[in-house]
Amino acid sequence: MEATMSGQSLIKEVQSYYTDFLVKDPADLAEIYSEDVVFCDPLRRVEGLPALQAHFSDMSRGLTQCRFQFDKASIDRDSACLPWYMHYAHQSLRGGRPLRLRGCSLLRYSDKVFYHEDFFDLGAMAYEQIPLLGSLVRFVKTRLGGC
Repeated sequence: MEATMSGQSLIKEVQSYYTDFLVKDPADLAEIYSEDVVFCDPLRRVEGLPALQAHFSDMSRGLTQCRFQFDKASIDRDSACLPWYMHYAHQSLRGGRPLRLRGCSLLRYSDKVFYHEDFFDLGAMAYEQIPLLGSLVRFVKTRLGGC
């Protein structure tokens, strides 16, 4: 099915919000997410717009850089799959050096996004960036034939 213009516009707004995450105000989430939004990632599940806004405010702490580079999206009438690279730097990871993470977001929407689920390798994002733990995680992934 082809995406409607309103669906394409909404996806462009979502992508615009995440292009430079740290300069955006969590209050602006009300423009793209519904009041009863459900947001999930490998770390947590957040329900409701106020909880999502608080989560994004908390998530920004310690980050010195966070922007998303999107690949070609697959957009349908009421859902979209957005592959991305997150370019980020966090004070507690790798001495604050820039890092890159591959992931994908599944969005479900009508006039606004009511469901957002992020898929990414949590080990690559955090555990592998901690000196001793990172070496162990990378060793296990190599032994298991992981990427």
